[in-house]
Amino acid sequence: MADRQSLLTWWKNGKADKPLKWAAIMLGAGIALMALSDLTGPEQPPEKEESKPAAANTEADWKKSYETELRDVLNKIEGVSDVSVVVNLASSERKVYEKNIVSSDGESESTRDEQIALVRDGDVESPVMIETRRPDIQGVLIVAGGTERAQVKKRVVEAVTRVLGVPVHRVAVMPGKSGGKN
Repeated sequence: MADRQSLLTWWKNGKADKPLKWAAIMLGAGIALMALSDLTGPEQPPEKEESKPAAANTEADWKKSYETELRDVLNKIEGVSDVSVVVNLASSERKVYEKNIVSSDGESESTRDEQIALVRDGDVESPVMIETRRPDIQGVLIVAGGTERAQVKKRVVEAVTRVLGVPVHRVAVMPGKSGGKN
């Protein structure tokens, strides 16, 4: 206790030089911060974001996603009932990668060289993906009750062309069977 008391007196009287005081203060603050960070728990590393939707990884998933979304929306249009939707995809999902472009102009010719940009994470190199593009839609077939009326059919075609971005000639709307008729 006497040693502690003499050290405290020595510190208060200013016999310790200022750089030593500041070093001791900074050391104490650093230890306090480390102790506080341990109390809050380990920090979780941020998860990598996926650029593609979780429910639409394969071509079949994309088709199902388009069809259910369209069916749900078209059933809400006035005069439309019992909607069935078939979406035909022209391509699959495409990934677009960043490219490094090197061009050089010579006296008689110019060259342009493109290479996929890579990112290094430790020992692993992976390409830099800019975006994932949805598959192209080749055609859409809608079978629904109430579409025998021209106004209702027009509304259905307009909804499908605007939501999916397909031209009118790629959308077919057919009236569904009535309850007891063949």
